[in-house]
Amino acid sequence: MAEVRRLTLTDGLLLAAVVLVAAGTRAGYLMSCANYGRGDGPLRVETAPPELDALVGNLATNWRFASPTPFGDQEQETAHVSPGYPWLMALVGQAVDPAVLSSTMRWLQCGLGALTAGLYFLFARRVFQSLTVAVLAGLLCALHPFWILDTATLADGTAAAFLLALALFFGARASQTSGPLSSLLYGLALAALALMRAALLPFAFVSLGWFLLRSRTLTRGWLWGLLAFLGFIIGLAPWIVRNWQLYGEPVPIVDSTYYHLWVGNNPHATGGPASEKALHEEPAEELAKLPQPRDRYARLGEQVRHEVYGHPAETVRRRSLAGLDFLFGERWFTEGRLADVADSGEPPNWLAWSYPVVLESTLLGMVLLGLLGWRWTYAWRFRAMPLSLAAIWVPLPYILSHAEALSGPRLPFDGVLLCYAAFTLACLGPARRVLWAGEQESGSETESR
Repeated sequence: MAEVRRLTLTDGLLLAAVVLVAAGTRAGYLMSCANYGRGDGPLRVETAPPELDALVGNLATNWRFASPTPFGDQEQETAHVSPGYPWLMALVGQAVDPAVLSSTMRWLQCGLGALTAGLYFLFARRVFQSLTVAVLAGLLCALHPFWILDTATLADGTAAAFLLALALFFGARASQTSGPLSSLLYGLALAALALMRAALLPFAFVSLGWFLLRSRTLTRGWLWGLLAFLGFIIGLAPWIVRNWQLYGEPVPIVDSTYYHLWVGNNPHATGGPASEKALHEEPAEELAKLPQPRDRYARLGEQVRHEVYGHPAETVRRRSLAGLDFLFGERWFTEGRLADVADSGEPPNWLAWSYPVVLESTLLGMVLLGLLGWRWTYAWRFRAMPLSLAAIWVPLPYILSHAEALSGPRLPFDGVLLCYAAFTLACLGPARRVLWAGEQESGSETESR
């Protein structure tokens, strides 16, 4: 395995340039299109959960994680949504005046977006031993229009993308340098990612298992594996203990898994969010009478099993629709658009005529170059294993259940595709022979040296 160079002055300057470009594009969008962060911005590529305001309000007043739940109209203690983003907003709300909470969150997301581009720069440099790939990955993330537009949306897409990049970076670093701090932070990053989005919990479990296996090849690897495991458990422990006290059973993140499986596996499922017809037909009235959300979800679990066993062909078709909706969003198939115009008003003229072609072109290029890069990185498979795991396990829960109307579920996954796309673009240049050769022959020949 080729040694990893220390960060040089050139590397540091390029990293700073990538972060500044990312911060500048996001700050420019907030200032020019979102009233300096006071508004949602004219365009949305992600929909905020309807329970967010209630959750943040209850956390701010009495630190209760309570809100209305599906098929219920009363506020109650719940675990049907991931706690990460409401917790983050509530913590920020304790530090600032409530009147500026929304704008503070948007500027915080601006910073997280800039750091995400920097993390992919560092990840690509470490994994592929190429400064060209690193710069391309960082710039693609910095200029990614979906992430720029999402900076003004109060939803978890930006934070989840940052935490996925953080987990990938610490996973690559810990598997190569076998350091105690990197291993501990890797476990904590995986726990934070799962708390931010419950759908990413399978990826967190698989990534932790991969690192435990990889640590067997490292000096004192048992210690580094133990630290990563402890970091993961410590990160999840407060939420699991709370759910144990509330429900009497260990709920890792959410208790609504069967609800999401039902949304993607009912007679009216489209691969996207639950339709009004599905929500108001049987057994909606029966479920509304059940006092506890977990009892409702258990009842839905029975329906899911009957639907899958009774209609296997339709189940496979719905999985295909869910996969397509994960990539493009359901609204792209029904209305032909990748973004919604927000309630705050029409976008400026320069944005109104440019965003459709920019978003469509970006998505097409990202998917095609990303798939090609995934194939071309085979020679780097041992170093790039965290990225390969993300390429499979991040979209899988959405394919098995359902996606959304817009690109919200896919936003963290965009970083994975952009990293692969950067490798593809680098292979089109003079360094392609070294990059195709892989880590065994990179060594001193790599153009990053």
